[in-house]
Amino acid sequence: MCAMVCTLATIQASAQTRFDLGLALGTTAASDAGSVLQFERGTTYQATFAWRLWQGRQIALGIEIPFIASPSFEVSTSAGPLPKEYASLYLTPGVRLTAFPNALVSIFGAVGAGYARYTEAHTRIDGTPNLNPRDTDTAALQFGGGADVRVLRWLAFRGEVRDVYTGARNFSLQTPGEPVHNLISSAALVIRF
Repeated sequence: MCAMVCTLATIQASAQTRFDLGLALGTTAASDAGSVLQFERGTTYQATFAWRLWQGRQIALGIEIPFIASPSFEVSTSAGPLPKEYASLYLTPGVRLTAFPNALVSIFGAVGAGYARYTEAHTRIDGTPNLNPRDTDTAALQFGGGADVRVLRWLAFRGEVRDVYTGARNFSLQTPGEPVHNLISSAALVIRF
């Protein structure tokens, strides 16, 4: 009897398990490094894997692993021996709460924490070599939300906004060393399986 109850519970849990993979393209606005360095918006690429752990009629709870990369934030200030650009990478696993998971339009909120990496360019704005480029590894806290519009049972479109808050970036010149907000807006194609 106990084995039968456990088997039925496992079958029910696996029927509610749902995975999705979101592939997104967007932009990121990163906070400036004081008055020393100001940055343009960066193109952002994102892949998010999510696993739905539990689902009720109106709410679903899952875990997600967003992997976000911006290969180039160009420096908008043009004076002095400034690095030409920097790149960023974020990996912030967390939890996702979805409202109306089976509706045509569902909304979600997410929060997570993990790792951020910033890499400074090996070239300066004036084209000369940056002799002391720096990389920064730091902690990151991510939160945001968005909406999914279902097209087919296995396909949806997503719009989302996230803020990845990290420790300070380390550059080859003196900056205030303040924590960084990275406001990311993106649109995604979501495949569900």
